[in-house]
This record gives sequence, C-alpha cells and structure tokens, in this order.
Amino acid sequence: MLSPSSLLRRRSILLAAAVSMQCLVNASTGFAQETAVSQIAPDVPGTSAPAQALSEAQMEQLMQRKYRIRQILAAKADASAPVAPPGLPAGPARETQAVDFQTEYPGTPSALIIGRNNKNTRANVSPLGSTLVEPVASNEGVQVLSAGNFNHAEFSGDGGVTYTNITLPAGPADAPTLCCDNDIVYDQARGVTFLSSLYLNAAATNGVVRIFVFRSIGPAYACSYTIDQAGAADNVLMDFPHIGMSNNFLYLSSNDIDTGGGQNARMRKINADNLADCVTASISTFAVPSTTFGQRVWRPLKRTRGTMYWAHFDNATTMRIYSWVDSGATATSVTSVTRTLTSTTFSNPDCRGGTGNFDWTDSLWSSLTGFNVNGALGGGRLAFYWNAGPDASHTQGHVHGVVFQESGLAILAQPVVFNTGACFGNATIAINDRGDIGVSIAFGGKSGGGGNAAQGYVGMDDEFTSGIGQFATVFLTASGTANRSDQRYGDYFSVQPHVPCGLFFNATNYALSGGTSLSNVNSRYVEFGRGRDQKCFDRFKSLTPTP
Repeated sequence: MLSPSSLLRRRSILLAAAVSMQCLVNASTGFAQETAVSQIAPDVPGTSAPAQALSEAQMEQLMQRKYRIRQILAAKADASAPVAPPGLPAGPARETQAVDFQTEYPGTPSALIIGRNNKNTRANVSPLGSTLVEPVASNEGVQVLSAGNFNHAEFSGDGGVTYTNITLPAGPADAPTLCCDNDIVYDQARGVTFLSSLYLNAAATNGVVRIFVFRSIGPAYACSYTIDQAGAADNVLMDFPHIGMSNNFLYLSSNDIDTGGGQNARMRKINADNLADCVTASISTFAVPSTTFGQRVWRPLKRTRGTMYWAHFDNATTMRIYSWVDSGATATSVTSVTRTLTSTTFSNPDCRGGTGNFDWTDSLWSSLTGFNVNGALGGGRLAFYWNAGPDASHTQGHVHGVVFQESGLAILAQPVVFNTGACFGNATIAINDRGDIGVSIAFGGKSGGGGNAAQGYVGMDDEFTSGIGQFATVFLTASGTANRSDQRYGDYFSVQPHVPCGLFFNATNYALSGGTSLSNVNSRYVEFGRGRDQKCFDRFKSLTPTP
C-alpha cells in the first residue's frame, strides 16, 4: 500500500456545492438529466509541495489498480449491451497503407511534409516516465508544452529538440499522487495553454483533476484549479479526463466511478476568460448515469467554435451525438440526436507482434463503453473515429469513422481505416483551418501473431486523397520493436492544428524500441502538413511568441 503525503486542503468551491440545479429533458430520449451550476476558485499558491516522487514500480501498481476498476465496469457494460437494430450497409472502402516516411521534394503540393519529428527526452526518465507513454503536446511557434505518463511535464523552446522539466505540485490530501492521464489544449484567442492531470489516492478509489493554466509556454504556470467531484466524500474516481475548447469555454469530461456503486459520464463547461485570468470561474456540469445506457465514456472535441460536440454509442449501430452551445437561450441545455450507422464489432482483436509476440490490444480497446470515440470539427464537417474488432470484411483490428455535415448532421461518409495485413487503432484526429483531417494512429501486430510492434504514424485526408475521411497512406514517425506483455498501449495521443500556421498539424505518438524498459520509450513530437502549405509552416515554425 502506498503512503500518500498529508497536505493542506486547497481552497476551492467544490462541484458538490452546486448553487442551482436545472432539470433538462432531452427530447430525443425523454429521460431527465440535470446540470449543476456552481463556482470554482483557483488553488491557493504555495499550499502544495512538489508532487511526491513514487518509484516506477509503485506508480505502475497504482495505475494497475485504476485500470482494474475500469475493466470491471466496462465488462459489465459490454456484457449487457443492448441488441442493435439493423445498421446501414457498409460502403466501399480502400485499404490504408502504412509506410516508412521518405523525404519528398519540397513544394510538391500533394507531398506529406514532416516539418519536425523530435524525441521527447523526458518521457523515458525514471521515475517520471512510463512504458504506457500516452504523450500529449501543444505548440505556440517554436515553443512546445508536453506531458505524459506517469507524471512528466516539460517545455521546449526549440521545437522539441531539447526539453526542460516543469515541476507540478502534489494534490490534495484525499488524492495526493500526481498519476497520469494528462491532456492538453491551446486556446489561441487568449494565448493560453491548458494542461489537465489526474491525481489519485493510494487505492485508486478517489481521484481529482487539476487544470494548469500556462499564459506562456515555460517553466511556470500562472495558476491551477482542482475539480473534485466527490468533495468531502472522497469516493469518486474521476477516471479518463479529457479537455477541449469552444470559443468561450473549457470543457472537461471524466468517467466518474463511484466506489459505492455506479458510474456517471460527466461533461463540465468552465468559463475560459475566468480561467485565463486566474479568478473564480463559473462551471456547469452535465451527467448521464450508467443506469441510462450502461457505462459510457465521453471526450469533448479538442477545438470547436460556438458549439461543443461529443458522442457515444447507444448500441452497435446507433451513435448518439451531444451538443452544448456557448450562448443564447439554449446555452443551459445539452441536447442529443441519434444516427444509424454501419454496425461496429466491439471486440478485442488479436494484434500480436514485435519481440516476444505480445498483443497491444485489450478488452477496453474496442468496447461499447466508448473509451476511443474521439472527434473533430472544421470546414462545416464533424467527424468521429473509434476502434473496431474484426468483422466479415476486415480480418484485422481496425478503425471505423463517420463524417457528418455539421448543419443537420447528415451523414457524408463512413470511412474505414484498415489493412489486410496488420491492425490499426487509437486514431486521434484534428481538422485544420482548411477543413482537412489530420490523424495520429497506431499500426502493428496481426491476427495469428507475428506482426510488427505497435508504432506511431501520421497522415491526412484532404483533396489529395479519394473519398471523405479515408486516409490513403499514413507515415511512420515513432518506430519500435516491442509491445508490453500485458496487452496495454496508451490511448492518449494528441493532434491539433499548428500555431500559428493552422494548415499544418502538431501531433504526438510513441513506440517501444529495443525492449520494454523505460529506456526504450520512443515518444515523438511531430509537426506535419502538405507541401502546398510548407511556406506557411516555414514562415512561422521558428517564431518565438511575445509574452
């Protein structure tokens, strides 16, 4: 049993002390849902010591405890999955090719250009790093803010060539250990980067999320906020947190597991101006309990405009799309609609490969609970991608997607990212300023074993690729030779439009190269785009922002 340090309780107004409750009835379902409206104050500076440095073994044990709790609930949800109505027929699909990156002639419009591909030299430093890497990053010109498992955070002033550690504080007394599950988003309007991190108690039965506000990328954050769903009860694990931005709000989702029984999918909407100013902020919380659909897990879009979207599956053929607008008469209401899609096989594929022939997919990899449903918005289109198990047309683990017209959510395409020889998974997407989709994705292993290890790739869907949402070719950025022996591979990658050249992308992914020890972590920070936009990238890639 780990021994958490005893720390001063932070000053904050907890979500549990909601100042008002508004009962919303979703017209699509008829079930009552509530949003809690409250205030949250910034943490008091200087009340927390630096985060406790647990050993690598201790931190791995803590993460395994959290993982087992997640598995138990997900198994119940999948076992009681509702019978799905007939879905849409599968459309034609073209196999996606995964290739080593080769430098192409600069200026060729259709060429995929890797502007930067740098190794994060902090991701494999003990005891901060983990072989379950889960890297995230965001940039502002040449400056980069990065984080990953276990609990490393760092900044770079040279595009990710070198990194300097950022010291993050310990958590409150009921969740003192800075654990994992970092996420990041850059707010271009305010010039602020938000970093979220999960803190746990020793048993992984209580967790809180802390949001750090960086007004400039460097060693010091301006302030932080602690979100504690359980309050004084100390019995809710705020698992799998993700953040995203609309014009005026930061959104935080979490998979809230009550150790007394039950689960809630929650989405929180926090005033971004207040956060950027480090003052008390208004926060609204929308929740759907597991008694409604079974356990479901949400992710907000990374960046959007006046409306935030997220989605889950009611069953294997029915996607539910939620929306929450920034302003107007309906700003306090969360609405949802459903769309019938081609059926997804939610199952654990065989994706064994690399040294030792270990599998990199587990029971949560493609699950109705929805851990891997993530999306992006741009160019008038809303896209979602998620993992799928083998089916009659695709013998390997692969990725399904759907692209909607934002207005009215008409289905434009249902792309499939697959390869007959190996598994694709964990597609994380973003849409750039032109409306093109960028992806960071894992590829490797195969049914029957004997494939390559899972490795990191990037690619684009745009006018140079046929179809909608279908990636013709993805390019290797994180090479590796081995998988962990426990079927685990991180599901926190990041992709965002580059800043300030929003036609390019920044991304993270990783692999294990030469073994499965921490020293073998190959975590990458990548900037990529098309040759036609290379002048935009070259003009701004070395920009140092003015504070």
